[in-house]
Amino acid sequence: MKRNVIIGLPAYNEGRVLPALLAKLEALRPLLDDSMLILVVDDGSTDHTDAILRQYSHYNPDMDYITHTINRGLGEAVNSLLQYAVFRYDPSDILITLDADNTHSPGIIPDLIGKLVGEELDVVIASRFASGGREVGLALHRKLLSRGARLFFRLFFPIANVSDYSSGFRCYSIGFLQRAMTHYEGSIITSGGFECMAEMMARFSQIGVKAGEYPLVLQYDLKETKSKMRIGRTILGYLRLLGKVKFQKKWSKGHTA
Repeated sequence: MKRNVIIGLPAYNEGRVLPALLAKLEALRPLLDDSMLILVVDDGSTDHTDAILRQYSHYNPDMDYITHTINRGLGEAVNSLLQYAVFRYDPSDILITLDADNTHSPGIIPDLIGKLVGEELDVVIASRFASGGREVGLALHRKLLSRGARLFFRLFFPIANVSDYSSGFRCYSIGFLQRAMTHYEGSIITSGGFECMAEMMARFSQIGVKAGEYPLVLQYDLKETKSKMRIGRTILGYLRLLGKVKFQKKWSKGHTA
């Protein structure tokens, strides 16, 4: 069945690497049986990201972009991607999200789609922790954070077959996103920072998501821009999710009028 595949990139000051990443994505078109749209959210970039997007979209009708006039944070950028996909496309269509810093290899996108469709899943995560996955060039403190997050979320928000809650490289059934958006009254993401990706999985864990993982080689050695993640803020964001998602839900159940 022919379907639309929307590839969403949240971007902030990624002008140095964006052309290379867009070229890699374009190379995928012959490998997909589906229609492919590239959608970039420029989250208030102050470099030449906007100029690249204007030029690229002018010559490519299968690319669109959204501009935030100021930097709102990753949560708002991903939320813009979700809103675009959920309200414009059909339940059978697919949304792919990945980082715009060239550390995620687009070459595995056909495999992510194949797993999602073939196993009738709601979400497939490109995971560093799946068999065959690994990290290249990632600093020790970032490795410790990701492993701590894995333990934390598997304890409080367990999902069968999921170990990487913070990876931004994912493949979603838009039909599932539409159901989740309805369940949470349009607010799947309420966090502004990097914890937003984990918040999505935490919320999905409460509504019976069917998920799987595919091995990801995170190529952090290819990253040319400085990391925008703030470790302390991200850890606090993870902890706040207990109140936002888990404990708030229990409190609401016990205090229904």
